[in-house]
Amino acid sequence: MELDKLRDYKDKGEFLLKQLELVPPKLHMQGDWVPGSLDGCIAKLRKAAQKTVDLATSPVKIGVMGEFSSGKTLLLGCLIGYADSLPVSENPTTGNVTAIHLIPQAGFKTTQVDDYTVSYLTDDEVNECLQFMLAEADRRAKAVGLTKAPQASLNSDNIIQWCEESWNSSKNLELRYLLRELVIFIRAHIAYGKAMCGRSYLIGADTAREGLKLPEMPMAIQNFSFQELPKAPISLPNAPQTLPARLMQNTFPLIKRVDIQVKISKDIWDISTDQGLSQFILLDFPGLGTANSGVRDRYLSLKELKDVQTVLLLLNGKSTGSDRANEIFTMMQQERPGQDLKDLILVGIGRFNQLPLESEGGERELDKLVDNSESILETDVLEKLNVLRTTIDQASAFTTQKERIIFLDQLMGIADLAKRSSNVTVASPDFLANLDYPGFLDLSKRMRDKWGKLSQNLQTSDPRSTLGKQLGYFASDGGIGRLRELIQTHASTHGQRQLYEDTTRAYEALCKQQQELKAELAKIEEQGIPIKESQALNDLRSTIQTLDKIYRNFQRNLGKEPLKNRAGISVAEAVKEELIFKVINWNEWTLLFNKANNGIITVTESKGVAGKLFDRGNKATSSIPNKSEEFYPIFEKTIQELESFAGERIRQAVVDLLNQLSYEVAPQRSELQGILSLEQKDELEQDIEAKFGAEAAELFYRLTIGCDPKLWLEAIISDIDSVDQRLVPKTIFPLASPDDKHSTGTIFYWSLKPNQIKSTPANQQMLVLRLRDEITAGASLHLVQYVSEVNQRVNKELAGILGEIIPTLQNISKKEALLRYLADKESPQEAAIPNWLKILSEIAIPNSCTDAINRVSTPNFS
Repeated sequence: MELDKLRDYKDKGEFLLKQLELVPPKLHMQGDWVPGSLDGCIAKLRKAAQKTVDLATSPVKIGVMGEFSSGKTLLLGCLIGYADSLPVSENPTTGNVTAIHLIPQAGFKTTQVDDYTVSYLTDDEVNECLQFMLAEADRRAKAVGLTKAPQASLNSDNIIQWCEESWNSSKNLELRYLLRELVIFIRAHIAYGKAMCGRSYLIGADTAREGLKLPEMPMAIQNFSFQELPKAPISLPNAPQTLPARLMQNTFPLIKRVDIQVKISKDIWDISTDQGLSQFILLDFPGLGTANSGVRDRYLSLKELKDVQTVLLLLNGKSTGSDRANEIFTMMQQERPGQDLKDLILVGIGRFNQLPLESEGGERELDKLVDNSESILETDVLEKLNVLRTTIDQASAFTTQKERIIFLDQLMGIADLAKRSSNVTVASPDFLANLDYPGFLDLSKRMRDKWGKLSQNLQTSDPRSTLGKQLGYFASDGGIGRLRELIQTHASTHGQRQLYEDTTRAYEALCKQQQELKAELAKIEEQGIPIKESQALNDLRSTIQTLDKIYRNFQRNLGKEPLKNRAGISVAEAVKEELIFKVINWNEWTLLFNKANNGIITVTESKGVAGKLFDRGNKATSSIPNKSEEFYPIFEKTIQELESFAGERIRQAVVDLLNQLSYEVAPQRSELQGILSLEQKDELEQDIEAKFGAEAAELFYRLTIGCDPKLWLEAIISDIDSVDQRLVPKTIFPLASPDDKHSTGTIFYWSLKPNQIKSTPANQQMLVLRLRDEITAGASLHLVQYVSEVNQRVNKELAGILGEIIPTLQNISKKEALLRYLADKESPQEAAIPNWLKILSEIAIPNSCTDAINRVSTPNFS
């Protein structure tokens, strides 16, 4: 049900976006009768439709959040099976949102991280970010008694001037950190904004890592002068074709997001088994909560948080009781008011092996609990280990269920994965060297053993003990396996439902925006513009739009299925079946099987009367093949026949495909025939060129070709026949054949003389069957490949034709004067409603909206 509704939302949004493409920009310039607010209303409608489509087609997004240095990036590396695979900046003042797209791969293989896409903020997003930063700057300035921050504007000189004045007036660290960030951000936009904003670049892993090696920002800046801040870089006039690492470093303040494709073995994390969940994305948010944390980072995080369905909140077990997680939770609530955020959140307690047990007398109390031979309950453990109780209480404040809390040891998780196979690399050489260093994992191993024994004690006393299970997961593999399971379960249940709810809200906002458009159109209706149009013109517009829709659907499905015969079987399968039939019926197999006795094939010369009676001398054609090359004549004949068979089936499949398409557009072709009088199309084409120019005549000509798919058939078949794709039997013959180094191919056992046979196979009939299968399989591979290549060429040619026709239909829909001439054969004497106004009138009708949306009458432009 939810998936069906998501598809409905997507279709509605895409339909609106397609219709809006037909509306010209700057409508206020069409005349004084057009309200000046209409352009802004349409822009909002387009944005709402795009957001609906983006959400409806989006995979579930899982945000991974935590304070800086909480081990978040290492945890992500553990989850995907390569500890330090993700690029990360060591500079706590600057970070970016990284989207990790997981792609399953078969077999136990090393995780591959590639295809980095760097996306830059648009100009509008730069302005939003600047407003966000200035609002925070204003708050910090007021706190120390300074003047109000200026508003964001295209003229940034006044902002830089205010930053300098505020810098010289206060040495407050929080304020200065933000002033420095503001100056760097503005200067980066001045230098690179024109060239880089709104663009995306595909870069390699090495460039990504080098590009994140940002200069460390000094923390002690109380005695810095304003002139010591980073200078403005040299402006970049044009966008580069590639993104080198140095340019990535210089433009980093303007980067919005980095998307990474990660190929992960199903043996490490089988993400393909989620029921009802096609895929999900892990979003790595910048580490937050440090004194010098970037406000730009916070803006990017808040922007992405709006569309996240599941959140993994990583706490630092080493510093339990920190209030930084509360700051992150508060930030999330600001962006999702009215939602129960606890239902969205999974809580991981990272570095649990470093839980500060010093306040419990070191590990002494834990050792007592481990060595206790009596029954022990959770309450006993939490009473003895206050720091553990505090840690669990803190985690419980962010989620609704304790089962969603997981204890983690990232190092132990990656160490366990490394033991599973020596052929799979789980980290870089430097990381593995640290992992193997004597004593490096001693603490992890020691605490894993102790918590594991405590888990056994708890579950022996109470098999349902949540704490016992949590400690058991931790002792198993550092909790990584359990965390993967929690993420998948939560994403496929709550996450999918949350995505549906988010999309529903976006769709309701879209419906409200349509109502605003109604109100704008009502203003036009009140002015009483001439609205007379002929029925022929309305029919022509409708016919072209329907034709466009049919061809777009055909284009969308092109290549999804192979060419099929009339029985619904793919041509490749039909050719394969014909091959098997022909090969099985070769006379050679019959001759061989008739000579078999108890599995052994015996070839003897016919003697006596039978030998003389059936002897044709040198004209024998039914002799048993003794060498592999003796199968070649019948093989060559079979391949030639099958090539001809495949060609006939392909041509018939193309004919059937275009006949079906022609049948679908028959009503529109008939309608155009009646409106345009296509029997006189040559004369009409000349008239159009004389009145409207060569471009209009070309559009009309393409329209006449485009409405009849049968006209494409001859050109496509001719193109297929003209391509030299002939199969060469010699090159695909699968058996050994004579060559420069070998006088013969394979000599079969049954042709050898007794003194030549060292050992006879137990069952030569099985060898014959394998020989037949080998010939069939080898030929089948090449024939299927041949059919596939021709099929791809057919699809390519069809795509090329549609690539010409669909834009033609779009363009001719915008030619108002030409449409009127084609429909009425004369210029209209009265002013008529523009086509764009008719389009807006039709799409300003929200449907399937909630009862909360007030419905108003739609202006009637007819």
